[in-house]
Amino acid sequence: MTAVSLIFLAFSACSAPEDTSTPTQPTEEPGEDTAASGINDPVKPPVFESAETCKDCHSRQYKEWQQSMHAYGAISPVLDAMAAKTHRDTNGGVGTFCTGCHSPVGTAEGEPGSTTADQRSPTSREGVTCDVCHTAVDHTQPIGNTGLVFQTSENVKFGPFSSSATEGHRNQKSDFLTSANFCGSCHEVFNYPAIRLEETFSEYASGPAPEEGATCQGCHMGPTPGVVSERTRGPSAKLDGYIYPDREQVSHRFVGPDYSLLDDFPYPDDLEASAAAQEELAEQIQVLLENSVHIASAQVAGSGSARTLTVALESLTSGHNVPTGFTSERQLWVEVEVTKDDEVVFSSGDLDSLGDLRDKHSWEVLAGDIHEDTQLANLQSLNLLRWGGGQDIPAGSLPIVDTIFPFDANFIYRRSLAPYEKRAYEWNLFGLEPPYRVDVALNFRNLPPYVLRELQLDHLVERLRIFTIDSDSIEVQ
Repeated sequence: MTAVSLIFLAFSACSAPEDTSTPTQPTEEPGEDTAASGINDPVKPPVFESAETCKDCHSRQYKEWQQSMHAYGAISPVLDAMAAKTHRDTNGGVGTFCTGCHSPVGTAEGEPGSTTADQRSPTSREGVTCDVCHTAVDHTQPIGNTGLVFQTSENVKFGPFSSSATEGHRNQKSDFLTSANFCGSCHEVFNYPAIRLEETFSEYASGPAPEEGATCQGCHMGPTPGVVSERTRGPSAKLDGYIYPDREQVSHRFVGPDYSLLDDFPYPDDLEASAAAQEELAEQIQVLLENSVHIASAQVAGSGSARTLTVALESLTSGHNVPTGFTSERQLWVEVEVTKDDEVVFSSGDLDSLGDLRDKHSWEVLAGDIHEDTQLANLQSLNLLRWGGGQDIPAGSLPIVDTIFPFDANFIYRRSLAPYEKRAYEWNLFGLEPPYRVDVALNFRNLPPYVLRELQLDHLVERLRIFTIDSDSIEVQ
């Protein structure tokens, strides 16, 4: 998770010319940025082409995008269920707040925010498709909430290079597409309901990354997720009759912490190939997470049966907080297990029988069947609601409850690590007589099971993955 997850696809040419008998060498130079002047027609909405029109010439980029969460965004069952909830709760007042980022094409085509995946147009189902990025020329202020301005009417695609035109389209260099501001247009979400739901761009802009010269593209579009890594070189397109110059090739998988919960993604007609692609993405997510945070130290101090475990976590990224994004559903927690004579005598960060942490959202904790994990170290954000009271109740004494969804809260308490932050957590091991072994693990899960159950998506709980980012063991004598 080392920089903002980004929406950027690098294209250079598309359909083949009529005469391909003589190979030509188009110019492709990083020249002046001329994209900023493009503006949508204020009356006529943008018209986006399908990614299918791009894949013949840009097969590598197309395949990577096809496996990405940008291609998954508009067909996600969690999106559908979450959007349905907000529509019910607001009597439709939420509009396209959710779908604006997940399906910008559908929004431009006039699809209401209540549209579900099975009702979308084919191009709308492509989520953040090629044209969404390569026709974007500017953003509104403040940055966020899909505030992109598009230019789709002049047969030009914007990218990191300019090149001579083919019969497919013209190519124009855009500094905007290679900037963090572009990513922030979707990866900053605010104003509903008067709270900031996602602050990835704000975290980037206020952190050390800009001064370091780090960009979203550097970490999320390279061969090694989460760090700047050397990229291969090659042509941006393959087209009979044309020879394109070699340049750095960027990844269009945009690896972040999310993955598909559908068996038939990304290949609806090939479940085996879909499963293989999902496993490959899971391996890349593991690398991303390991490059984002680690256990800096773990030690037990004290004597006899009066000892304390201290675990220090350290963020490895300058790009944004860890975790980032929709942190109300991101779980990053420390699991502690103390074993004596092959018996577990203490645990924290363990799961109940339904797969949830033993916090205030555990059904078994709420039912009184198990004890709450009062020493739990979980960096997931808290969605808090301060209940109103009568005139005789001082404001400072109003009860505060922890809600499941940020839409039901009136403020969010964030617990994620700031860029490069190092933070220590402690566990009281009093009463445990040595010798014993302490096993520590740093785990991540992009969604807790209770969220899926609340959205009536119980059947998807089994598809949730827990990634172990780091671990350590201590023998206490």
